[in-house]
Amino acid sequence: MLHPMVRRQTRRELLKTIGGTATAAGFVGTVSGRQQPHRKAQSRQTRYAAFNVIELETEQVQEPGDPQAEAAARVVQEVRPDILVVNELTNNLQQGKHTDRPNIDAFVENYLSVPQRDDLDGIDYEHTLQPESNTGVLPEQDYDFNKDGTAGELPGDAFGFGVYPGHYAFAIASKYPIDESNLRSFQTFNWADMPGNRIPVAGDDGVVTDPADDETAIYLTEEELDVFRLSSKTHVDVPFEVDGGTVHGLFAHPTPPGFDGVNNFNGRWNHDEVRFFADYVAGEDYIYDDSGVHGGLDDDASYVLMGDMNAGPGLGRDERPLKPARKFLLDNDDFDTDRLPTSPGAAQRGLPTATRFGGDFEGVVEQIDYVLPSPDLSIHGSSVVWPSENATKRNLGADVSAASDHRLVWADVATQPGH
Repeated sequence: MLHPMVRRQTRRELLKTIGGTATAAGFVGTVSGRQQPHRKAQSRQTRYAAFNVIELETEQVQEPGDPQAEAAARVVQEVRPDILVVNELTNNLQQGKHTDRPNIDAFVENYLSVPQRDDLDGIDYEHTLQPESNTGVLPEQDYDFNKDGTAGELPGDAFGFGVYPGHYAFAIASKYPIDESNLRSFQTFNWADMPGNRIPVAGDDGVVTDPADDETAIYLTEEELDVFRLSSKTHVDVPFEVDGGTVHGLFAHPTPPGFDGVNNFNGRWNHDEVRFFADYVAGEDYIYDDSGVHGGLDDDASYVLMGDMNAGPGLGRDERPLKPARKFLLDNDDFDTDRLPTSPGAAQRGLPTATRFGGDFEGVVEQIDYVLPSPDLSIHGSSVVWPSENATKRNLGADVSAASDHRLVWADVATQPGH
C-alpha cells in the first residue's frame, strides 16, 4: 500500500476497482428530510459552501433572536448555497438538550428559512444531517490522553476536545436529497490503523528522544494506541443526489495544530486527519467505516471536500511545520485547486485566499477553510465572503465579523453528465 505522497500514479492516471461503497454502511448521526418536494435546478451548477460559525451552541439556535445566529444566517442568505456545512454547531442530541429537534433543523427553521433582512429571502433546506462527533466523548476506560496527570476528565481526555459530548460538532443542510443507504462515517476509525501514521508514542525516536522526558510532551502509550480515534470530530462521506447523478460530500474538521507540547501532538494529529480524505479518494483499502466496510471511494466517483481543515498552505507559520494542506490538498491532483476562492478583504491583508482572521493568533490571516471538488467536476465560480474594509453595501462586513472569525467559502460546481 502506498502513502498518498509517494504514489507513482494519481487517481487521474490509474483506475482501480475497489467497490467498497457498493455496500450500505451503517451511520451514526441524524438524517432528516423535509416535506417539500425537491425541485431540480434549471442549471447543472450546484453551489457548495463551508462556514465555521464559531462555537454556535444549542441555546442560540433552538430559539430565534440570537445576534450571532442572525448574522450568520444573513451571510448564508447572501450566498444562497445549495449544500452547506456549518462547522462548530453543537450536536444537541449528544449533548442531551432539546432532543426533539436537531440543532441543524432548528438553525434552518429559526434563522435560515426566515428572511434576516428586508431584501433577503429565506432558504428552506429540505435535507439535513447532524453526525455524531468525538468531541467531549470519553472512552469506556479512563485514559490520560493529554498527560496532565489526571485520567478520564473533560475536555482533554476525550476522543476530541470538548467540554461536553457534541461540542464543536458540524452539520449539513442541503437542497438535494441524501442517499442515506450509502452514507459512510469514520468516527471510530483507529488512528493507529493508518499505515505510516505520525502518532507520537512514548519511547519513539521523534521530536524528542522520549516524549515522557519532557513535561510539555503529549503522546500515546501502548494501551492508548488500541483505542485512540483518528477523527477529532468525525469524517463522513455524504452522497448527494445532484441533477441525476451522485456527488460525494466529504466532511471533517481536523483538530487545530497547536495548543500542545514539544513533540507537536496536535500538529501530527491534524496532519493525519487531513491525510485521511486524500487516502480515501485515492481508494486506499486500509480504510474502514463504522459499519466495518473497507476501502475508499470508487475511482469514477465525483466528490467535493468541504469544511474547516485547520490546515493552510504553509505561508509564514513556523508553528505548523508539517503543512498537510500543501501535501494532501493543494498539491494533490485528486483535488481541483486551479481556482481557489479569494476575497477583497483577505487581499487587503496580504493573502487573497485567506478564510480566517485573528482568533488565537491575533492579526494573522489563514487559508484553512475549503471547498475542493474532484478533477472531473468543473468550477464555474467561487469566492470567500470577506468585503474590503471600506465596503458598506448591506452592512455585510459587520455581519461576517459578528458571525465568526472564519469567513464563508463557496464554489459553483458543475456536475458532468453521467455522474
